[in-house]
Amino acid sequence: MSSWAMSDRTSLSQFGLRYNPGRGGIGKGHPEFMMRRLADVLRTIASVGTLPALVAASSAAVAVLLAGPAAADEPVRVQIVFDGSGSMWGKMPGSSDAKFTIAREALRQAVPALDRSTEIGLVLFGHRRRGDCSDVEQAVGLGPVDPQKLLAPLEPLNPKGRGPLTLAMVAAADVLPGGEGRESLVLIHDDYDNCQNDPCQMAGELHRARPGLAIHVVSIGTKPEDAERIACVPRITGGKHFHVTAADAVAPAVAEALRLASLDTGGLQVPKPKAISRDELGPPGLRLTAALAEGGEAIDEPVTWRVYSAGGDGKASKAPIVETTEIAPRLSLPPGDYEIEASRDLVTVKQSVKVAANRPTPVTVALDAGVIQLSAAPFSEAGGEVSSDAVITLMKQGDDEAEGEVVWLGPASERELFVPAGSYRIVLQDGQFRAERSIVVPSGSRGAPPLATAVGRIRVEARDFIGLETPADEVLFRILEDDPAAPDGRREVARSAASRAEFKLPAGTYHLVARKGAAEIRELIPLGAGDDVRRIVDLKLARISLSAQLPGETPPAIEKATWRVFQLDGNADGPVARSIRSDPTLQLPAGRYRVEVRVGRLNAVASREVELSEASEQSLVLQPSAGRLELRLSYGGLPLSGGDVFWDVRDSSGQVVWRTMEPEPRDFLAAGVYTVRAETRERRLEQTVELHPGEVRQLDMALE
Repeated sequence: MSSWAMSDRTSLSQFGLRYNPGRGGIGKGHPEFMMRRLADVLRTIASVGTLPALVAASSAAVAVLLAGPAAADEPVRVQIVFDGSGSMWGKMPGSSDAKFTIAREALRQAVPALDRSTEIGLVLFGHRRRGDCSDVEQAVGLGPVDPQKLLAPLEPLNPKGRGPLTLAMVAAADVLPGGEGRESLVLIHDDYDNCQNDPCQMAGELHRARPGLAIHVVSIGTKPEDAERIACVPRITGGKHFHVTAADAVAPAVAEALRLASLDTGGLQVPKPKAISRDELGPPGLRLTAALAEGGEAIDEPVTWRVYSAGGDGKASKAPIVETTEIAPRLSLPPGDYEIEASRDLVTVKQSVKVAANRPTPVTVALDAGVIQLSAAPFSEAGGEVSSDAVITLMKQGDDEAEGEVVWLGPASERELFVPAGSYRIVLQDGQFRAERSIVVPSGSRGAPPLATAVGRIRVEARDFIGLETPADEVLFRILEDDPAAPDGRREVARSAASRAEFKLPAGTYHLVARKGAAEIRELIPLGAGDDVRRIVDLKLARISLSAQLPGETPPAIEKATWRVFQLDGNADGPVARSIRSDPTLQLPAGRYRVEVRVGRLNAVASREVELSEASEQSLVLQPSAGRLELRLSYGGLPLSGGDVFWDVRDSSGQVVWRTMEPEPRDFLAAGVYTVRAETRERRLEQTVELHPGEVRQLDMALE
């Protein structure tokens, strides 16, 4: 007796008799296929000549054929996706507890009621690192219901980060095996995705890939507009949305979501097999079709076909013997070896074939490609028509290529593009607007990349203060987004100095910065797909007119003044405003300031503190305790206007306050006693002078 026939390890899987229904057609799980394979098995066993083996194998085969779908044994699987972002510290009407505490208690009540055969897992996001849009963790792996194990990671939870809920749902779905059993996600959150991902786009892509996966969403204390935006996820995937606005409604909503997710529908129906296709009768030749992926359905788009003859050495001819662009060409060719080339857009695939002698040879060429559906229509809906200069760039990304190689560049018009399966970077550029995304194109996929589908517009202008009708001038608007890789955690994506600025941007959360002089206003702006957000920024400015004069009845005119303004209730290290005009008018945000003026270039300084209120107008006059000193060198009572002279002026402490080589210098000095030295090539003179406030003092130093 053969050893393989008697072994306990022998199973029908050795012969391919494993039930695994596909998307139609005769696959390994189809009854007709299984009957054929059963006949092969029996013939094989008969050739060995062992009756016990024949009985054992045939009995096992019949048992497999009569068994019901394997899906019936698949457990119900649920992934709970729990929001651990900083906003979960917020409160809800009816309770003083934080949102995450209320949600945790709701799970504590609902999980024990689930059927113990249900497999359940827990995914957390935004709970470990601040500002990290990749902070997603499978905290508890899929397994039978164990309330204590499932809820353990929620006990020490300390919400702190951002809210990458889209990435969390993708990660949670990826863990699910995707078999024939029922699978669901239950998202418990309180805010919209603020990591510039589009949950609606994700839901559409996920539903196309996993049509049986339902996503139920429990929105806790979410703003109405954000709850409406997230409602697309359960709507697209066949789940249910619970928008909870009071603390006492959280537990019932969570319990119902889990009940729906864990509800066993008794397994899925096995799809009916397609009819068996038979080879056509006719003369020798090729019947060509193309499919995006191995085993996929034939595409109905034209493909460029080239057929080369192959010699005995296996080398193909240099020139094609047939070249045509058709969907499914029928080519009459003599029997022999050939090489087929199929190409469409960026895809080119070659395959060697042998044409049979007595019948047509059907060949389906797998392109190992996907189709990217390009369209600028959603961008137009979000903010006006796309200009004729708008372009889309597609870059192929490899493992060792940071930027990627440009493989296609074209206008931003509606079209389909066949590309080899792989990773790409796609960029839409239209003037100031730029949207880019990294995408993965699986073999056999079709879809629109999440590029222009998530575009909105921000329109902004600033007013000097509330009540003013005209926009403020000389304002610089900047738009920043969170970027953990940037030095300060944010990077600038757009700027404008227009009085009424307009920005077209991908959906996401942005930081608006409006700056005018010392005034800087920051505002957080969430932008959804198709949103048209308008903002009027209040700069809260006041106006102050500054002037300086010296004391006395007829003080000298001040020819030069340097003004500096320091904020007393802010964090600025240096002055927030400067001016070198003698009588400037400044616009400053409401607050407390120290205004300093320096008359001339030297030590004549005065300062005063002032408090400004929004929309106020004030005048401030500062009086430095100073006078003007004029120096002159004379000989015999007559001034010397020529010759080299070096002037050195020191205060009463011996500190140098003024040095110059001007022949007759003059400037403002603080009132006080000074020592003046004049040095020529032959002589050095020294004299003491006292300068009074408001005085114009002329000092003649005579050469004898």
